[in-house]
Amino acid sequence: MASPPKNPPPVPGAPSSPDPARGLLPAARAVVRGAVREPWLSWQFIRNDVWAGFCPGVFFAVAVAVRYQQPPGRIAVVALASTVYFWLYLYTFCLTNQVAGLHEDRLNKPFRPLVRQSVTPCGARVRAAVAFCAFPLLGWALGVWQWALFWQAVTLLHNLGGARHWIVKNAVIGLGVLPMLGAAWQMTAPLTAGAWRWMLALAVSTFLLIPVQDLRDLRGDAAARRTTFPLAFGETLTRRFLAAGFALLPLAGHFFLIRATTPAAWCAEAVTAALCWTIARRVLDRRGPAYDHRTYRYYEYWYAAVLAAAVLTL
Repeated sequence: MASPPKNPPPVPGAPSSPDPARGLLPAARAVVRGAVREPWLSWQFIRNDVWAGFCPGVFFAVAVAVRYQQPPGRIAVVALASTVYFWLYLYTFCLTNQVAGLHEDRLNKPFRPLVRQSVTPCGARVRAAVAFCAFPLLGWALGVWQWALFWQAVTLLHNLGGARHWIVKNAVIGLGVLPMLGAAWQMTAPLTAGAWRWMLALAVSTFLLIPVQDLRDLRGDAAARRTTFPLAFGETLTRRFLAAGFALLPLAGHFFLIRATTPAAWCAEAVTAALCWTIARRVLDRRGPAYDHRTYRYYEYWYAAVLAAAVLTL
C-alpha cells in the first residue's frame, strides 16, 4: 500500500498558510527606513544650533583627553562618546524648544521640521520622551549622569516658560554652559580648579552677551509677547551694550581662559579676538534679521574656537 505524499498538493480554494518571509520583509524595510530617517530627522532639528550646542562640547572633551595625555585609542573613544552624548544633549533641547515655540518659529525660523511638517507635534513629543530617557542613561554609562540631569532641568526650565523673560532666559542659557563643560571634562578626569575657571568664565560671559541671539528674532518675539533683552531695554541700547561687551571679551579670554604663553596660544587668542571685534562692529549695524543671524553665528564660532583652543592651553 502506497504511503501518502509528505507534502500533498493544495486543495483549490483552500486558504494558504502564511509565509513568514513575506511578513519579515516589510518589517525589515520599516526598520531600515527608520534607521535612515531618524538620524536625518534629528539633524533637521539640531542643525541650526550645532555650533553652540554640539561642536563645543566635543571639542572640549577631546581637548581634556589630550591635556591628560590619554593614549590615541582612549582619545578616539572620548571623541566617539562625546559625539553621541552631545548630539543627544542638543537633540533633547531642540525637540522641546521647537514644540513649545512653534508659533514663533513660523515667523522666525520657517525651515524647522515642525513648521515644514516633516514631523507632527505628537511625533516630536514621542521623540522627546524617548530622548529624555536615553540621555541620562548614556550619562550614567559615561559617568556624567549628574550633569545630564542638570541639563534636563535647565532644558525644561528654559523651554516650558522660563525663556519668556530675559532674566530667566539669559541665566538659564548661562547655566547651560556648566553641564556642557562639566560633562566634557568629567568624561576623562575629575573636575579641577582649572575646569571650574573655564566653566564659570564662559557661563558669566554667556549670560551677559547672549542677547546677541535675540536681535535676529525681534519680530517673532514681540508677536509671541516674549520679553527679551532688546525688547525690554530697546534695540539701540542693546546694540551699544553688546558692542562694548564684545570689544572687551578678548581680555576675559586672555586672563580667564586661554592665558597665552606660547606662539600657538597667542595665535588662538588673535583668532578669537578677531571674531569678537567683528561681532562688536556688526552689532552696531541694523541690516535686518539675516544680517543679525550671521552676527550670532560669529558668536557661536567664537565659543567653539575658544573651546577648541583649550587643547593648546589646558
